[in-house]
Amino acid sequence: MSISFLYYLWMLISLSSGDLGGSNKNPLTHMGDVQIYYFYDSRIPSSIGERMFGLTQDLLKKNYAEQVAKGDIILYEIDLASPKGEEVAKKCNITITGLVLSRHTRVINLTQNGYAYAKTDPLAFQQNLAYHISKLLPASKRPK
Repeated sequence: MSISFLYYLWMLISLSSGDLGGSNKNPLTHMGDVQIYYFYDSRIPSSIGERMFGLTQDLLKKNYAEQVAKGDIILYEIDLASPKGEEVAKKCNITITGLVLSRHTRVINLTQNGYAYAKTDPLAFQQNLAYHISKLLPASKRPK
């Protein structure tokens, strides 16, 4: 087993044990859902982070509204500046604004590509995000 797999498995377990800075949804309650975690720090605004989040919300509204409404895709906002957000961030070793997708024990960290694409090519950001969401969604739940 690779270290990165164990790290992300530990991260998923850690995320399930804390409040996520205002989210009223309990992460990992339904392991079959695609869960998107947007980490941000309200003390240090990030225009690129805000753009990533806006592009993510836009994509979900346009392409995945039915899946979001049914709870097949859940978007969490985690404020790294909140006490519980800090706790989750420490457990997950996350220090910057970022975007992570998960389903079951599979975790995809889109932070690095997210920064690059959101800044220079928003369409590529959304295409990359849609590709990974579709890979995680069961075939029967993908948009037609």
